Amino acid sequence: MVQAAGMLSFLAGGLSFSGQASADAAACAQYGSIQPGVNPSFQHINCLLTAEALEQDIPPEVVKAVAMEENAWKQFDENGDPIVSDDGGIGLMQLTNQAAFDQERLKTDIVYNIEKGVTVLDEKFKSNVPKIAGDRRDVIENWYFPVMAYNGIKPVNSPLKQETGEVNVEAYQEKVFAEIKASSFINDRSFADFGFQTSDFQYDPDKTDNIVFKKMSYTPTGSLTQTTYSLQKGDQAVTVNNTPALRSVPGGGAEEILEELAEGTLLTLTGPFQFDQNPNSTRQFVWYPVKTADGKTGFVSSAYLQKSDKPAASLFKDVSANYRFYNDIAALSSQDIIGGYKDGTFKPGKQVTRGEAASMVVRALGLPINGMKPIEVAKKHGIINGDRNGRLAEGEPVTRAQVAIILTNAFQLKESAPISFTDVHERMAAYDSIRRIVAAKITYGDENNKFNPDRPVTRGEIAAFLNRTLER
Repeated sequence: MVQAAGMLSFLAGGLSFSGQASADAAACAQYGSIQPGVNPSFQHINCLLTAEALEQDIPPEVVKAVAMEENAWKQFDENGDPIVSDDGGIGLMQLTNQAAFDQERLKTDIVYNIEKGVTVLDEKFKSNVPKIAGDRRDVIENWYFPVMAYNGIKPVNSPLKQETGEVNVEAYQEKVFAEIKASSFINDRSFADFGFQTSDFQYDPDKTDNIVFKKMSYTPTGSLTQTTYSLQKGDQAVTVNNTPALRSVPGGGAEEILEELAEGTLLTLTGPFQFDQNPNSTRQFVWYPVKTADGKTGFVSSAYLQKSDKPAASLFKDVSANYRFYNDIAALSSQDIIGGYKDGTFKPGKQVTRGEAASMVVRALGLPINGMKPIEVAKKHGIINGDRNGRLAEGEPVTRAQVAIILTNAFQLKESAPISFTDVHERMAAYDSIRRIVAAKITYGDENNKFNPDRPVTRGEIAAFLNRTLER
């Protein structure tokens, strides 16, 4: 339970490692509305805790474990009354001595209770407690002392027993970190060794005075554990520990298993994480849609994933990790929107035809082909037009002006921006489309204030244009 705040140092926020939504009710609307006096389903609370953790740049694994240790993810008792502990801890996050918050809302509003609990945990990170691995917010080990402070820096929570030097497994933060391993990583991860010594912590075991920290910075040994929620579409991840399953849906049972994956299997993420499809599931981890090296697709539990340092674009012999459109090519390749050649190359500098551009957009939108050419499908949906003679000119190079029109039509771009390119004028067919793709930050002009509307587009460029559009 959270004790009185004490002296906190409200520094500027740390590294933002995710762009997920905040934990208001709308963020988890897929689970329905929150009812007064009723605990939402486990996966609904999983969504609320995850979203608020990401909103405040805290690893969701940490927030979920704290909430489980505090009150087992419960806000109300069986009678629908708010759960208040003997020492005044309120609700799911068991907030104690927090006069700055609305006490009644802490009792009745589970979303507010979660938000304020995560806020307090964030304050503890910024407070004067020892740091592990510096200020990196995405490293789970670095939350050891903030978690401790959430409960209180009292002798009972000393990392080591003063008299024996043994790890104090009953310390609050040790229990939370054990919960992280058990529920977010299924006991298959080892946290880095902090190298604690009893001399690091000064306290009288017979008193309740706060621990005095004699060492304020640690350099742990072993690999640090980065939150799996920092993974993004297009990233490569490797499977770790045991034998994870590739499943046809997020979660499910044995019937949804497509195949077992060996440890060290390299996967490409094809989208953002999803929660367990079973609302009655009590699994805290989430599921990522992935693609294997041999083209199989499915979902893998975040509990078995670790970001790989191997660049996704290394799949193409002629695209290095420092190529300017590397991330865009990797993202579209992982989604089968754009591919390489049989010789293992991507040919990023090769010009794109109008037919190829249409094919990429049709795949990105998931439009059915039904025996037609992709460019014909694109014309049918008003994405691409023919010339004055009605020709689709499938084999001709697509220009920057034409790509502007295609993307504007395909993704219904509405917002316009003022432009002053010296080679673009109002009488041009692409004039309004160019204004819209500039507003959408899909592409800009060159250093000479030219848009180069008639210049053919390369494969690398169109990957960037299309991926930026999809990321909107």
